Amino acid sequence: MLKDMWRKVDVVGYNDLEEAVDEHLDRGLDIHAEAMHQHFLADLTHLESAKSNHNEILTHISGKIEHSKKHTRTFDSDSVAFDELDRESAKAGFDINLDIESLTSLTVTTSIDDERRLVRVIAPERFGGMIRTLSVPATMDVESAIISDGVLHLSFD
Repeated sequence: MLKDMWRKVDVVGYNDLEEAVDEHLDRGLDIHAEAMHQHFLADLTHLESAKSNHNEILTHISGKIEHSKKHTRTFDSDSVAFDELDRESAKAGFDINLDIESLTSLTVTTSIDDERRLVRVIAPERFGGMIRTLSVPATMDVESAIISDGVLHLSFD
């Protein structure tokens, strides 16, 4: 079997988001800091909200410094995550919450690697994004990928 060959999965419901996504094509996982800062400053209507959110985040994070240190060297993070599902868990499906307001594109691909099927979800957002990789038994595949109300639901056969 070929390794490292990724096959794209069609996401049902994503076409409804394309107009909003097209507005932000120059944003996402590959944006550099200067461009991100310029986009931020260009949208000053949200500045007060951003300041408030920033202060809330600082307060929240200050109590979790030790937890953050512990996980800085692990692969799993809020933006890059890896989940290994057994057959029963995969049959139940898998949901991923997405920030539809900031989403710039959405890609779901699958590949076979070391007797496991890998399913990769790449969701660039306005100022960053998320990469999620699922591992399921090689005999299973993505039956459907449906996005609705900010949740991407993956079903496996």
